[in-house]
Amino acid sequence: MSVSAGELAQMRADQADYRPDTAVIQSRTVTVTDMGGQSETWTSAATVQCRLAPLVLNMGEVINAAQITSPTAWVMTIVYDQAIDATERVVIGGDTYQVERVEDDHSHRTARRVYLRRLD
Repeated sequence: MSVSAGELAQMRADQADYRPDTAVIQSRTVTVTDMGGQSETWTSAATVQCRLAPLVLNMGEVINAAQITSPTAWVMTIVYDQAIDATERVVIGGDTYQVERVEDDHSHRTARRVYLRRLD
């Protein structure tokens, strides 16, 4: 199905109504210390409106750090043209998430989906 430029613009505008959360996208900088080691710092690259939702993986229960857990990932939906990649992380509501994968390959590109893993 083909959509006009106006219809696509409206579909993208409609997506904005479904992004109630705010995310800070952070980029990593690695520097070499005086002792030859590495120091990692994270700086804010962008602040964006988003929608964060759990993505339950149907893997059953697993043992993680001597605790039985159900693995969950998260999916963040952002504006279709926001720059983000797997080298970055995201802070939403005080929780930090590592970007695992970015999905761009879908019809009409009205939004970008970013798959996340929450860092402890």
